[in-house]
Amino acid sequence: MKKIALVTGAYQGLGLATSALLMEQDYHVIMADVQSCSTLANQFRRQGYSASHLKLDLAMSSIFPAIANLIDEQFGQLDVLINNAAILVDMGSHPSQLDEDTYRRVLEINQIGPFLLTKALTPLLKKAKHARIVNVSSQVGQLAQLSDMNSPLKEDICAAYQASKVGINANTVLFAKELESHGIKVNSCCPGWVDSAMNSDDLPDYGDNARPKTPREGADTAVWLATLNEDGPTAGFFTDRTRIDW
Repeated sequence: MKKIALVTGAYQGLGLATSALLMEQDYHVIMADVQSCSTLANQFRRQGYSASHLKLDLAMSSIFPAIANLIDEQFGQLDVLINNAAILVDMGSHPSQLDEDTYRRVLEINQIGPFLLTKALTPLLKKAKHARIVNVSSQVGQLAQLSDMNSPLKEDICAAYQASKVGINANTVLFAKELESHGIKVNSCCPGWVDSAMNSDDLPDYGDNARPKTPREGADTAVWLATLNEDGPTAGFFTDRTRIDW
C-alpha cells in the first residue's frame, strides 16, 4: 500500500513541486488548495503517478472534520501532512501600518488554519506507522534573525507574514512534543529564496551570482523531512537539510 501524503497549497509553486517529488517517491498525494487541483491531479495520473485532489480553504476550519472523515474513508490513515499553503500580502508593511483585517487574515491562513488542520488530522496521523508533519516556514520569521539589529534581512518587513511564521514554528514544537510518543516527527523548514508566485522583485539582493531556487530545489528540504527514517530529527527548523536557529 502506498503511503498517503496531504500537501496544502498544491496548485502551484512549492506545493506543486513538493507534490511531484513525493509522487516520484511512490506516495499517493492528496493535492489540496483553495484553487481546484483536479486538472493537475489528472495530469499526474496520466503520467503514471498516484494523485487525488480536494478543495481546501484554510480560513474555513469548519470543514476540517469532514476532510478528515473523507481521508479516513478513502485511505484509513495519513502518513504525511505538509502545511505549505500561505499568503504574503503585506510586504513592506511595518506593524503600525497594518490594518486589522489584513493581520487577522494572514494569521488565519498561515498559522491558525494549519494548527487546526493538523489537530483535525492528528487521529489519522496516529494510525500511520511513522507519520511526518512538515510546516513550511521562513527565515524572515526566525526570531534569532528578527532580534538581530544587524541582520542582512533587517529591512525585509512584512509584519503579519513574519508573525504568522513565528506562529507556525510554535505549532511545530508544540505538536512535536505531543506526538513524539506516537513516533510522529514534526519539523519546520525554510525553502529559501524560490522563484514562485509568492515572491517578487522586492526580495533581498543576495549578490551578483545568486539566483532564486527552482520550486523543486526549494521543496527538497520539505520532502526530506517528510520521508525521514526513525532516527531522524523532530522539533527542528531546517533549511537546505541543515538545522538552523529558531
